[in-house]
Amino acid sequence: MSSKEIRMKPGRELLQRLGIQFMQLEEIRYSERRNVLRVFCVLPTYLAISELERLHQDLQITFGNNVKIEFSSKLLDENIPKEELKNIVDLAIQRLRKTEPRFKSFLCNYRIFIEGNDIYLEVNTDCGIEIIEDGHGSQKLEAVLYEYGLKCYSIHIERGDFTAENLHRERERKEEIRQIEKKAIQEQNEIAAKAAAKVPTIPEKTDFPKRGNGGFSRNKTREIKGSPIPMKDFAEVMEEDTCIVEGEIFSLEDRELSTGNILKTLWITDESNSLTAKLFLKKDEVLEIAKNDYVRIEGKVQIDTYAQNEKIIMIQAINRLERKKTKKEDLAEEKMVELHTHTKMSEMVGVTEVGDIIKRAKQYGHSAVAIMDYGVVHSFPGAHKAAKEAGIKAILGCEAYMIDDTLPIVHNLKEDQDLEKASFVVYDLETLGFNSHEGKIIEIGAVKIVEKRIVDRFSQLVNPGQSIPQNIVDVTNITDSMVQNEPNIEEVLPKFLDFIEGSILVAHNADFDIGYLKQQCKQHGYSDFNPSFIDTLQMAKDLYPELKQFGLGPLNKKLGLSLENHHRAVDDCQATGNMFLIFLDKYLDQGIHKLSEMQGAFPVNTKKQNTRNVMLLVKDRVGLENLNRLVSDAHLYHFGNRKPRVLKSNLEKYREGLIVGCSLTGHSINDSDLFHDYSTGNMERIPEKISFYDYIELLPRQAYTENIEYNGTGLISGNSYIEKMNQYFYDLAKEKGILVTGSSNVHYLDPEEAKIRTILLYGSGMVHGAKAYKTDNGFYFRTTGELLEEFSYLGEEVAKEIVIQNTNAIAEKIEVIKPIPDGFYPPSIDNAEETVREMTYEKAYRIYGNPLPEIVEKRLERELNAIIGNGFSVLYLSAQKLVKKSLDNGYLVGSRGSVGSSLVAFMMGITEVNALYPHYICTNPDCKHVEFIEREGVGIDLPEKKCPKCGQMYKRDGYSIPFEVFMGFNGDKVPDIDLNFSGEYQSEIHRYCEELFGKENVFKAGTISTLAEKNAAGYVKKYFEDNGMSISQAEVMRLAKKCEGAKKTTGQHPGGMVVVPSDHTIFEFCPVQKPANDENSDSITTHYDYHVMDEQLVKLDILGHDDPTTIKLLQEYTGLDIYEIPLSDPDTLKIFSSTESLGVTPQQIGSEVATFGIPEFGTPFVRQMLLDTRPTTFAELVRISGLSHGTDVWLNNAQEFIRQKQATLSEVITVRDDIMNYLIDQGIEKGTAFKIMEFVRKGKPSKDPEGWKKYSDLMKEKHVKDWYIESCRRIKYMFPKGHAVAYVMMAIRIAYFKVHYPLAFYAAYLSRKAEDFNFETLGTPEKARIRLEELSKEGKLDVKKKAEQALCEVMIEMEARHIELLPIDLYHSAGKKFLIQGDKIRVPLIALAGLGGAVIDNILEERQKESFISIEDFKKRTKVSQTIVEKMKDLKIIENMNETNQISLF
Repeated sequence: MSSKEIRMKPGRELLQRLGIQFMQLEEIRYSERRNVLRVFCVLPTYLAISELERLHQDLQITFGNNVKIEFSSKLLDENIPKEELKNIVDLAIQRLRKTEPRFKSFLCNYRIFIEGNDIYLEVNTDCGIEIIEDGHGSQKLEAVLYEYGLKCYSIHIERGDFTAENLHRERERKEEIRQIEKKAIQEQNEIAAKAAAKVPTIPEKTDFPKRGNGGFSRNKTREIKGSPIPMKDFAEVMEEDTCIVEGEIFSLEDRELSTGNILKTLWITDESNSLTAKLFLKKDEVLEIAKNDYVRIEGKVQIDTYAQNEKIIMIQAINRLERKKTKKEDLAEEKMVELHTHTKMSEMVGVTEVGDIIKRAKQYGHSAVAIMDYGVVHSFPGAHKAAKEAGIKAILGCEAYMIDDTLPIVHNLKEDQDLEKASFVVYDLETLGFNSHEGKIIEIGAVKIVEKRIVDRFSQLVNPGQSIPQNIVDVTNITDSMVQNEPNIEEVLPKFLDFIEGSILVAHNADFDIGYLKQQCKQHGYSDFNPSFIDTLQMAKDLYPELKQFGLGPLNKKLGLSLENHHRAVDDCQATGNMFLIFLDKYLDQGIHKLSEMQGAFPVNTKKQNTRNVMLLVKDRVGLENLNRLVSDAHLYHFGNRKPRVLKSNLEKYREGLIVGCSLTGHSINDSDLFHDYSTGNMERIPEKISFYDYIELLPRQAYTENIEYNGTGLISGNSYIEKMNQYFYDLAKEKGILVTGSSNVHYLDPEEAKIRTILLYGSGMVHGAKAYKTDNGFYFRTTGELLEEFSYLGEEVAKEIVIQNTNAIAEKIEVIKPIPDGFYPPSIDNAEETVREMTYEKAYRIYGNPLPEIVEKRLERELNAIIGNGFSVLYLSAQKLVKKSLDNGYLVGSRGSVGSSLVAFMMGITEVNALYPHYICTNPDCKHVEFIEREGVGIDLPEKKCPKCGQMYKRDGYSIPFEVFMGFNGDKVPDIDLNFSGEYQSEIHRYCEELFGKENVFKAGTISTLAEKNAAGYVKKYFEDNGMSISQAEVMRLAKKCEGAKKTTGQHPGGMVVVPSDHTIFEFCPVQKPANDENSDSITTHYDYHVMDEQLVKLDILGHDDPTTIKLLQEYTGLDIYEIPLSDPDTLKIFSSTESLGVTPQQIGSEVATFGIPEFGTPFVRQMLLDTRPTTFAELVRISGLSHGTDVWLNNAQEFIRQKQATLSEVITVRDDIMNYLIDQGIEKGTAFKIMEFVRKGKPSKDPEGWKKYSDLMKEKHVKDWYIESCRRIKYMFPKGHAVAYVMMAIRIAYFKVHYPLAFYAAYLSRKAEDFNFETLGTPEKARIRLEELSKEGKLDVKKKAEQALCEVMIEMEARHIELLPIDLYHSAGKKFLIQGDKIRVPLIALAGLGGAVIDNILEERQKESFISIEDFKKRTKVSQTIVEKMKDLKIIENMNETNQISLF
């Protein structure tokens, strides 16, 4: 037994005091070293578990949170009823809420489900799941159950639907608000009455202007007297106390109550903290305050029970104050250039938007600023744009992660030797911390290896001549008493040097041990000590690239070696020695026999070897392309441990046009080459290495704070160490003729924003020690004066040289560079212009005759001049080739986006949407007479009519879509052609795209994922809760807004392909990478978000969609030519307003419209729109399609204006074309109308209030109605008309089959949804009806359940139409397709839940060969599981099959 472990036999008094009857205590052990109290007990029954928890709470109160309490329990009776087991899990969750504050807010609402040994915990939000899983909540909950003696259960965290509970709470909250409102109004009336009773005084000017129509009651705007308290002290104010605060409104919200009154909520901050304030307004009261106003408020403090019992202020009075924000200025006459800033694209560490960094540099009067994100260059386009607008230079650069792939295995090799005969000394040091310059050794351990055998040992404790700090004792277990009688280093060092004489030194993480030893030798007169050495850490990473961790512990476990007393030198070197011998054998097995041959024997593990930060500034265009190459290579081939790694050999190869610097960065996740060598004591390397760099960057002393331990055990002892280091590098660089600069290493603009970096860094999971994320390293944007003051210890002239002169000298060497070149760079296709013109006119003549009608010819010429004149012919021809390829293979293509606005696209077969005005066309090839109706409308809706010339029935066409929506009035907007290919054919089209343009020229369109508001709030809460700090919801909101936009990862557009012309390289435009840096992905994406290259490179949207797949299935089932389907079929149109065409009643199918299973029109949301509008024409369906696909176009917008009778369905904005056409009609200039349309459809009014004010003022000037302007303001995104028309055409075609070919329709629909169809739960109408009822009670449904709901609806409709399903049949069912057999539909094998694709393929293949003679034979040949076999038995799929191959004779 360890002397540091205390064992106790508890008395009965403790159990009696706590009322414990069942639990039997055996022993309590306390480990002083681990500070853990372990309780060993027996639980005869599950009833004792609650007693265990009672004891746990009592011990926690007695010993406090500093002592960890653990239980080791034996549960004798594990037969626990399910409901009781739920209660036990609930008990465990309550424990977790107390011990893990981060989970507390996410474990308020939860449900527990138990299936066998699996416990499912449903929580309310995706954010909750993310936080719980990030914190290993499942494992921690399992650990608590383990303490209860429940050792076989697994916890699974899932998202649940809590709509019903939320609605109940909402009702409770409304009632509470009514009570609060009533109380507040009563108090306000009392205050007003008292005020009226007082002698009147002359009032000062109120902050809010009087309103003629009701205004805001005077008592609420009375002057507030008294001093405000800082918001950081608000938590100490008691409930019902009156409180005064002042600050800036950073968000506000109005909510209309059932009484008609308004509840106004203000979120206010004074930067020290934030709080929520509320007040009630009568319906006609107006309070003129806005976001960013600075206000003083007075009111009573109350607890808002709905907002998680948060303290808020119920406002009694509010004053708006005049406050001018003081802008920080750089007052120096001569200004610096900041050469080191990070934006939000520095993953989860950068706090500031690139535009704000540029603005601050401009505000300071700086001529330039460098953008140096970690490992990436995502910010380059934004930096260039912002700098151009600000009139300063954006220096483009990158703080790259460099790996020295030329690093030798045997360092400083002096004499080549045989591996098997060489003498090696494997050694380890225990020291007083990491500071090699000032620290001391307290133990040396070593083993000598000769001829692959350990032949000698060295082990010696060393008296450091000072007390050993407690943190070193905790790690090494070496105490003062152990070393007090040991020799000092002066005695030990000569003996150790004798021991290692003639040997090659070996150490794990050798830079530390070698450097430390060198510094000790230097201090004691052995300054020429410079041994050959090998680093086993470096070796291990090359030899075992699959490992994730390379510490001695994980490596010894991997190699099956023992490691006892880790962090004692003698034990660590023994373990390292045994490991080294195994490593040597690996080299010998490769035929390596000499030390010199070890280099290159194994590939360098570039994904795991240590990185050193290097600064890369782009000097010119050549440098930009070279940097793009380096960034691409790092991401594609050398990405590891969340870092893209630039090889030093590659940097030397592509160095032209780059300025290479070394910033003396030194913190937990990043350090530079020179700082590393200095801090580890390997000083002799620096004079040679420094010559690799063009400049050396010194940093402020605060930048090293996280490495400083003032007891001397940290990497850095204090400011004097940093000053000495910076002086050393300045002197050495001057001697070598290398520039030295000074920088702030900017991660945020102002000191108070350090907290945001801390939150992001903590949430990223990249750092583990609290000091690494909690420490404020002072990475704010300093002024010239602040940096001059910082470096004043170097002398005034030197400070001026490094801060001002040299930073400007570097900036002047750098050109202004556009990261993406101007111009449009389409791929080359021979004779593209002629081909586009010929194809266009060939089809035009075929439809309209030659000569063409004037209206057609003018439109085509206008479009062709724009397309050919602006170099877009190749884009059109490329799209045409892709569409033709798909059609040739039997897959229809649907057009998306505004390509339907182009008549040329229609003539080339890219889209089916004819953009001309509604018109009649005679299809008689000898006639081709045309009648145009030159007005807004849809040709399909024109009345049927015969050709007056030849008497043949006219075809109706034309959708009245202006070309300008697609390419602008100057025809110079780069067209965006989006196409919907069949999902099952999409990959083939992607391959064809690579075939057309060359695989090396085609890339997936990249995206950048950033932290959204919801997730940002989760990160803020997690940080505060994990670190035991309280925070108000208002402060969570404020900090979350600052965290928003931080880069999390990268991705790819689902179908976007970017094409680079063959005579250019992608590196002229941007780097490339894998999506989300997933090395297993086959995709290569653009490193920039694809949107920033819209106007330079061709982007083809090759999207996968269900509709073309459905159409292909319908054609296969019926043989019907899809192009022969009449889009104006009256019976088909009726399903959008009634059930008549299906021959069923609304009661039979549970819907008044018959659009179940119709794409874009089958969801409950759109069905409700159909009920509201009852469309009867194609044009009305187009409007509904536009409304339903936009964001805030119908809900919170058009629906409201229609209900208020301010507008009709024909007047509201439905598609983006409506805006441009209407504004032109109102007299707004065409180009401006187009710009307003583009501004609105991208949702910019809410993002750019200044831009919207300019446009809305113009609209008012042109007498545009107020509701129309307000409708535009609310829109977040909207469809073009061409897109809506294409969707409706596809929907009508599929609906035609539903009406006229129902078997084919339902078989195709179910085939498309086959993976969601579970035969056990949906196989009959009865089951579907039961399941639909269950789902209807669940409130809000997730995606999977919505799909299930849709299937249920279709099944019930099939029953009403007398269409039956045939069950799964082992020999007659298809694998994944529903088959039409007679007048019924056969269910496929995939509908059996759990039956995988590989097994299905096996069944199909084996049944073709011969029948299955038994279940044994079936299982053997198909590899089907016993679970599936049992299901098949239950469903009578294999009911007549024998169990085995044996034949019974009786």
